[in-house]
Amino acid sequence: MGAGKKRKTRDARQSGGDLHRAGQGQGQSEGAGREHKRGHAGARQGTGKGRPRKPERAFRPGVRRGGAKVAEQAARWIRAGHPWVFRDALLRPLEGVATGAAVAVADGEGNHLGYALYEPEGAVALRMVAREREFDWTSEVMLARLRAAKAHRARYVEAGFRGAARLIHSDADGFPGVAVDRYGEFLLIYKYAPAADSYLDQLVPLLEQEHEPAGIYLQDRTRAVAAEDSHKRPPASHLAGKTAPPEFEVEEDGLKFIVDVTAPVSPGLFLDLREGRRLVERIASGRRVLNLFSFTGALALRAVRGGAADVTNVDAAARSHARCRQNLAASGLDPEACEALSGDVFKHLERFRQRDRVFDLVVVDPPPFSTVKGSTFSALDDWDQLATAIAHVVAPAGEVLAVANAASLTEEEFLGAVGEGTLKAGRNARVIAECGLPPDFPVLAAFPEGKYLKVKLLSLA
Repeated sequence: MGAGKKRKTRDARQSGGDLHRAGQGQGQSEGAGREHKRGHAGARQGTGKGRPRKPERAFRPGVRRGGAKVAEQAARWIRAGHPWVFRDALLRPLEGVATGAAVAVADGEGNHLGYALYEPEGAVALRMVAREREFDWTSEVMLARLRAAKAHRARYVEAGFRGAARLIHSDADGFPGVAVDRYGEFLLIYKYAPAADSYLDQLVPLLEQEHEPAGIYLQDRTRAVAAEDSHKRPPASHLAGKTAPPEFEVEEDGLKFIVDVTAPVSPGLFLDLREGRRLVERIASGRRVLNLFSFTGALALRAVRGGAADVTNVDAAARSHARCRQNLAASGLDPEACEALSGDVFKHLERFRQRDRVFDLVVVDPPPFSTVKGSTFSALDDWDQLATAIAHVVAPAGEVLAVANAASLTEEEFLGAVGEGTLKAGRNARVIAECGLPPDFPVLAAFPEGKYLKVKLLSLA
């Protein structure tokens, strides 16, 4: 990336990744569906470097009449396991197909590639649901996939998955356009694509059967909401079982967090950032910690328990600080352990710089979009400016834990922006550790868009 060059935003792509981070601080909401914007070609028409090689293969049965045919580049990605077909990869329009209908998919020569659920609008036209030559999207198939997902979590998620964990991670678990989180006794379904409506009525009783929740809620993420209108998103709807209390506790690694599964945007704990929180706790001992875009203070709690000398939280919403104090108290920690500053992050960083106040560790997990009193931040365009402002307040040999949760911001762009911004401040950033999604957020190997979360520990020289 050239010096000073802005990263351009892209057309929104609806995601099956973790899209519920729009509730974090500073009034942000979905852009790319929080819906992340997609820059990867994926299963699209055209050519490019790094594409899967065209395999030699025997004749396969031709696609049945009424199915979809896709361009060869898209077909190669589908064969590699990519779950989406973008609309510009279709060789012919699909007419008279209902939303969510299972459609046979073939390459331009008629070789069968699998089945996909149809989306009549949006950038993603087809969401792959099976690779078999014969397939019916039945309750029996869904139940088998639910049980496989359950077995995976039982093996890889510490303490099972009865506390707070992702039970279904969309395409990686075989459920296009849907994710399901457990928060204590309740399940929260995220719907990211209209096609999911075709099978949600079958899925809900299966979730009740396999996970025995007290109740189930649905958050509809199919409509993009502008950053300034995030407060207008309706609350999650109650689907089954008993209604949830407005607030209740869930546990993560012995810490307690107050959540609300009915909240319009986020329950109050981002499950995808679990590994990042653990990293903060490991490195916080004795350090002066600044936690930017602090939201409900989950990262701050880790720093406090990790033995930080002091912790300062900055967030636009005063209510976020109140929730942090509740979480500290629920976890048996001093509710006044963190200094709480409300308002715009950039303005606070400038005040710290003017007062020569520095920190040994800065933790920053900005939203994809935020608006505070007319000041707008975009992770796609403004990470370099944020990195510059942060670099001015990092102590010599101090560190920054930088988090990017927008899939549209590639790792190359993210690190380029961080490097560019820190150099403007006369500092040099080096990556010394990193982590990503926890094992209850699996990602298909040939689905780079699914690796939306990037967590980098940087040492600033």
